[in-house]
Formats: sequence, C-alpha cells, structure tokens
Amino acid sequence: MERLAYLIKHRFPGLFRPIAGLARAVTVLRYGRRRERALGRATLVGTVSGHPAEIRPLREGDAAMLAGFLAAMPEDHLQFFHPHDFDATAVERVLGSRAFMTYGLFVEGRLNAYGLLRLSPTGSAFIGLLVAPSLQGRGLGRFLVHYLYWQASVAGFRVRSTISQHNAATVRAHRAVADYRVVAELPKDYLMIEFPPGVPSVPRLEL
Repeated sequence: MERLAYLIKHRFPGLFRPIAGLARAVTVLRYGRRRERALGRATLVGTVSGHPAEIRPLREGDAAMLAGFLAAMPEDHLQFFHPHDFDATAVERVLGSRAFMTYGLFVEGRLNAYGLLRLSPTGSAFIGLLVAPSLQGRGLGRFLVHYLYWQASVAGFRVRSTISQHNAATVRAHRAVADYRVVAELPKDYLMIEFPPGVPSVPRLEL
C-alpha cells in the first residue's frame, strides 16, 4: 500500500493530492490521541559540543523560523530531502497538520536541525531529517534517527523511512540506530525500510 502511494505521489502528483487529503483525515481520526501523547514527552535538553541544546516539537508559530532555516540550506544539501515544499505557506501548513510530527533541534537557541514524522493511515510513520552543514559529523543525524524512532514508537506506529542508497550519511545513521529490514525497492535507487517493533530507549542529547 505505502509503496503504491509513493509511486503515485512521484509519478502522478495531481492524482495524489486528493488521496493525501483523505489519508490525513483518516490518520487524525485513528491516531490523533497517540500523537499528542508522544509529543507531550518530546522535549529533551542536553548539550552539543558543550553548548546548551534542546529538541522540541515545532508548532505553527515556528513556521517563519523553519522556512528561513530551509531557505538558507545549500541546494545540494537538500538533494535527498523532499518531504514537503519549503515556502512559508507550505511549511506553516505542515506544522499545523496533525498528520505530521515535527521537531526542531536548537543549539544555544538557534535552529540547527529539523526532524519530522509523516504519519500514514496504515499505522506507519516515515522519518525525515535535515542537519545544518555546520554541525554535520557530530552525531546529530544518528541522534535524530534514534529520537524519531523513539517518538514514533511511543505513539504506536511502525517506523519506516525511504532512503537513497547514494545518501551515505543517512544510510550510516539509520544502520547505527537499528538493524532495519528492507520493505521495498523504489525507483531511483531508493529503499523503503522498517525498524524493528518495540519502543527503543529514550535518546540522550549529549553529543
């Protein structure tokens, strides 16, 4: 089902839009309470390279900040990150949607990484993450995969991700967190993967 939805989204975007709207409505009805329960536990504080850090849910009021963060990313840095459009209106819509769970990782009060879970009416949550180039190589990608895996599991979802086999950093981050299985092979050398069931340990924001 989710492989079919992926193919429709990328090959027939006009057909996908009304299907996505119906899927969002079903997702909210089925999983709205679980989502809110997980988000209630989502805020963690710690350090990154000795600096104060926090990860917390993003809300509609954070839309301008997130749109600015995305706009500042080099184009090649977004090569494998296309979970939604990046203009201010689209970002605000995503942050206000109960079919997503969105998070910001702040270092000294500045947004430096963005994570999200796209929720499916079938009971799956798909991971997406983006780390600012200035903080790459410090374990933030691995932390975000662990964190999103934990949040999705707390909410009772199967945890999945679509990753490019050419995106070495993201593949390493996923492998470092859990022994995932490949659910389906997708066009353009993408894989749909699934993490083991069960709730992982609460991640520590000490990087």
